[in-house]
Amino acid sequence: MSDAAYPPFRGRRTTIAEALAEAGGQVAGRIGKRAGETTLHDESETIAVTLDSDVNDGDWVTGHLERAQDGTHRLASIVVLAPSRTISPDPHLPEKLPRLRARAEIVQAGRTFFHENGFLEVETPSRVRCPGLETHLRAFPAGQDRWLITSPELHLKRVLAAGAERIVEFARAFRDDERGPWHRAEFLLVEWYRAFEGLEAIEADCVALVETCARAAGRDVTLPFERTTVREALASRTGLDIAVLSARDDLERAIAARGHTTSHEDSWDDLFFRAWIAEVEPTLGTERPVFVHDYPASQAALARTRREAWGEVAERFELYINGVEIANAFHELNDPDEQLRRHEADRAARREAGAPVYPLDESFLAALESGMPPASGIAFGLERLAALLLGQEALDAISAF
Repeated sequence: MSDAAYPPFRGRRTTIAEALAEAGGQVAGRIGKRAGETTLHDESETIAVTLDSDVNDGDWVTGHLERAQDGTHRLASIVVLAPSRTISPDPHLPEKLPRLRARAEIVQAGRTFFHENGFLEVETPSRVRCPGLETHLRAFPAGQDRWLITSPELHLKRVLAAGAERIVEFARAFRDDERGPWHRAEFLLVEWYRAFEGLEAIEADCVALVETCARAAGRDVTLPFERTTVREALASRTGLDIAVLSARDDLERAIAARGHTTSHEDSWDDLFFRAWIAEVEPTLGTERPVFVHDYPASQAALARTRREAWGEVAERFELYINGVEIANAFHELNDPDEQLRRHEADRAARREAGAPVYPLDESFLAALESGMPPASGIAFGLERLAALLLGQEALDAISAF
């Protein structure tokens, strides 16, 4: 293609905003034609203009911006840099650009927060043999017996075992069968870990990170965060007490009485989530952010458990804001024998459910065998937080594609 049709930009370009301040200058931008008005747009400004030659809607042009005595603006000496020959495949992308810039500011604020607090940022593989064994996760195949990660957790714990005490990763994670306003198949997941510290330190990190990101978005969320337990949250909203509904059939009868559909194939956890997702989650964090602690031990995954007077609970919490789960934190399990037992149980459950059965991550288990220090860690949905801070109701609103 010749330079005559697609010429390079030459000269010193000024932005539209600079040209307006300086009463003129050579500018470059995109022409818009709507309802009889012609505009010129760049990232600094959109203004109405008159043209000294005919160009099409959507053309990228350069020219000299002049200001008339009546305050109107004229673009003269126009050169078309890139003609618009068809409708854009991304018609909504231009209107997203301000949100994409705001999102970038929030993500950068998050990175700065971890750097200033002494965290080592690491990168782990995205294509692995074991993408995670929790029964609800579905990974994307990536060829040659590899899968795309659902979380960087297993590799990050190998870094802990190697001796790093504060680590963080801004990872691209991938989960199949997850669709909805707050779910995307590919998303940004921030995970961090602290050796020799408990969940209280992770809670403090969350508060500081949310406040840091809010400032980057021009918001103030210095309200005190609330703290509750799964048992308290469920009982206060539904009257159901998991301490006395530990038997599957008892729980089934209780939630059926509240109008939930059940099946004889439902596990205790299936029944629990039927009520939790419908009646509890939408109410969490609607007035101020809330940490929800002490999940049933059957939902421990890679977390430690402890015995309460009424039963065993998982030492983990989730952070909710405006009914949206933002983060999931564990007081990490570092017992290799118990971890292997749980992995094998998860593999058996996946096999029974007809789900792909991923191999054990032998290197992760070997790292536990070599000794991983006591630690706490968290998976944090920074994109979810960014969307909420920017007043959006879906991740798509702050995603380019």
